[in-house]
Amino acid sequence: MGYGHLRAAAALAEALDEPLLEVDRPPIASPGEARLWRRARGAYEGLSRWSQLPLIGGPFAALLERMTRIPPLAAPGELRAPVPAVEHLHRLVAAGLGAGLARHLDSHGRGLLTTFYAPAIAVDQQRAGPVACVITDSDAHRIWAPMDASSSRILYLTPGRRAADRMRAYGVRSDRIVETGFPLPRTIATSDPGPRIARLEGRGDRPPTVVFAVGGAGAQSGRARQLVRGLREPIQRGDLRLVLVAGTRLGLGQRFRLWRSHAGLSSSAVEVVAERDFATYLARFQQVLIDADVLWTKPSEMVFYAAMGLPLVLDVPVGDQERANAEWIVGLGAARWRPEPDAITDTLQSWLTDGSLARCARHGWDRVPRDGTRRIVEAVFNHF
Repeated sequence: MGYGHLRAAAALAEALDEPLLEVDRPPIASPGEARLWRRARGAYEGLSRWSQLPLIGGPFAALLERMTRIPPLAAPGELRAPVPAVEHLHRLVAAGLGAGLARHLDSHGRGLLTTFYAPAIAVDQQRAGPVACVITDSDAHRIWAPMDASSSRILYLTPGRRAADRMRAYGVRSDRIVETGFPLPRTIATSDPGPRIARLEGRGDRPPTVVFAVGGAGAQSGRARQLVRGLREPIQRGDLRLVLVAGTRLGLGQRFRLWRSHAGLSSSAVEVVAERDFATYLARFQQVLIDADVLWTKPSEMVFYAAMGLPLVLDVPVGDQERANAEWIVGLGAARWRPEPDAITDTLQSWLTDGSLARCARHGWDRVPRDGTRRIVEAVFNHF
């Protein structure tokens, strides 16, 4: 799973006091099954990175658009037919994808709560126990539903109405869909936005901190270099602080540090977050978000973090699901589209002085639900 699915899963594991299992790794997956999981995710991660390359990225971007396309909601029945991606996943399941997870659940007599479609669909086909699947975007591709969605036992937990309507259009029964909101970590969902809004209005005790978070696939990592260059002067003056988040991609973290060094900026002025394992990264990233004042990110599941009163600057979406996320969160007034690279300094400073980002923070706090974790836990207990 990508970072977006893992961050959501970690919040639920914490709330339920249960372990977070990564089904594509031993001991859950055998070496052969682990190879199937790599096949299942490898094409998307590669396309995500290649689609962002200058000059040669166009064909990869076009292919990614075709793979992730979410058609308009149509009349009942028109979207139920499986697309090639669904058929491919079905073949992987028949070849053994998810078999290790099904055995693990059987041996422990447990149900499955997952934030990724593939384990839910695989386990639903291989055993009789309860399965709940959390959708992590505001809209969903057909691959989230199995071949015959109407006969599935999966309970889908959606972040909002759009994703719920989408799953019904794919054939999932209404009694298998619950609108819950998105699962935020407890420490983030309860953080106080007051100090952040004060800093965004120039009333804080320190300069604002801008956080740039790259996706797990590494897409758009080159934007960090533009930020270091574009914000160099206000950072040197002490008007801004920058945090570059590379996740568990240590090589990318090294490049971030190199760009920081070339700009003549200190590690205290430009912090780099890069950790060897997901658990360590996640703990540090959550603290970074609590201390952040602006989050610059592509419109992944991070759009739901606007609920903590954190204004978003959205980079170019990768895939239709991110385009839907962007449309939703911008429509709520909690995000702005990124400025052009040659206008980063002037635009950000303008948004800070005219109150644009402070208004985004207030709109996110007021309009984006923060109780998704609680509602998911309640739905799971009712279902299991």
